[in-house]
This record gives sequence, C-alpha cells and structure tokens, in this order.
Amino acid sequence: MPITLDFSGKLILVTGGGRGIGRAIAAALAEAGADVAITYTSKDATPVAKELSDKYKVRVKAFSCEVTQSEAVDKMVDAVEKAFSKKVDIGVANAGVSLWKDAHDNTDEDFTNIFAVNTFGPFYLARALVRSWLDLPIPVSGEPSQPLEVWGKKGINLNKQILFVSSISGLVAMNPQRQTAYNASKGAVTMLSKWSHLGINVNSVSPGYVSTDMIANPPDETAKAWVGEWEKRTPVGRFASPEEIGHFVAVMLSDKMGGMGFMAGSDVVVDGGYTVF
Repeated sequence: MPITLDFSGKLILVTGGGRGIGRAIAAALAEAGADVAITYTSKDATPVAKELSDKYKVRVKAFSCEVTQSEAVDKMVDAVEKAFSKKVDIGVANAGVSLWKDAHDNTDEDFTNIFAVNTFGPFYLARALVRSWLDLPIPVSGEPSQPLEVWGKKGINLNKQILFVSSISGLVAMNPQRQTAYNASKGAVTMLSKWSHLGINVNSVSPGYVSTDMIANPPDETAKAWVGEWEKRTPVGRFASPEEIGHFVAVMLSDKMGGMGFMAGSDVVVDGGYTVF
C-alpha cells in the first residue's frame, strides 16, 4: 500500500514559520494534516497562517514571539496551548539569523545576538515545551529542581518530539564568507539535539544552501559572487528549494521515518553533498 504522511490531530509549533525554510516546513506539515502554530518576530505572519489554513483546511495560527527572551517563549507556548486547547506534540526550533563578519570585527553585541537567536532561542523553546509536557512550574531561583530521572522512574512516555533546525555551518567552516560566530552558534544548537528521554525524541536537521530570499536577492556585489561559488561547490550542482527541505522535515518527523520511534539524538545532513569533501 502507498506510504502516506498523516499528522491529523497533531499540533506542531514552528518558530520563524512565516518565511523561508520555516514557512516551507509549516506548509508541508499543514498539507499532511497537522494543526500548526507559527511564530514571528518582526513581520506579522498572520497572513501566512491564514493562507496555509485556507489552502490545507487545517488550523494554522501565528504568534508574535521574541525568541531571545525566555519569558516571551514561555508565554508563547502557553498562548499556543490555550489557542488550540491542547498541548504541542512537536516543536520545531527553526528561527535563526546569519552574520557574515570576520571574527575580529564582531562586537560583543554581534556575538551575543547570534547566540541569543540561534542557540538560546531553541533551548528556551525546548525547555518550555518539556516543562509544559511534564506540567512543571517555572522554577524559582535558588529552589532545588526535580531531576528528570525522578520522572523516568514514574514510567512516563510522552511521545513528543523536538527538532532543531541547524546548518552544515555547524559541521564545516563555510567559505568564502567568514562567519565564525554563526558557525559556532549552529554547532552549539546541533549539540542540543544529543538528548532524548521520557519518550521525547530530540533530533536536528542540517540543511546546506537553500534558495531563500538571501540567495535570490544577495545584499551586495560581494554576496552575489559568493552565491555562484556556493552553487559550484555543491556536488549536485544546485541549491535546495525551501519546499524540498520542508517536505524532508515532514518525512523526518513522521512515524514512517522514525521520528516518533527509534531515531533520537541524530543530526541529519541534507546538503546536496556539500560536506562530502
């Protein structure tokens, strides 16, 4: 019989789901029957949510969230659960920013911000979801916490997932652009996936170059030259489309791939062969 993806009844939260790879992930999951919550920071993603909802006949809602602020992430997860009247089943930490800058030119603010968005934000999301799934209060500073081992002894199997959208920049130093801080932030978020417990399967996906707005409309002449070099260095001879990555993630999260089963603590590279060298 044909293999199909069916996320009916699932609620999936995608940060940065209003554009680029995040939008493609949200679309693929909605197409497969999931209800989807997408977050945005600057540009209101409500029109995107309505478009996906109307097209795929599922519930898609947009939520404003500054992912660098842990309190904002906690409140967003709570707002999502109230809006959909259920807990999130799968969290996709996708929101991220890039920074092309020599390490010695990075200001303290540059370095702090790249980690705040790319590493702290995903951690805040994962932490907020686990607390919600276990019905744990936000701990007060100085109070002892209850180790997860205690919960494991209770025989809990939450059957939940967290996926971190990382990058091959966390595996290899990209070139010709210089982006030490970005590479380090993505290496860190990849390592966040090396954990699975209590029936929470945690994994990461590391895309290579994807034909997003940044590649279609480079910010300057130097970046335009880089685009051609990136394509030349990708063995398959082209960039991925956002839709390719979106559909791959949908498969990866499905029970057909093992997202709810045996795959845990893995980083899956989808890069057109870029890292084979």
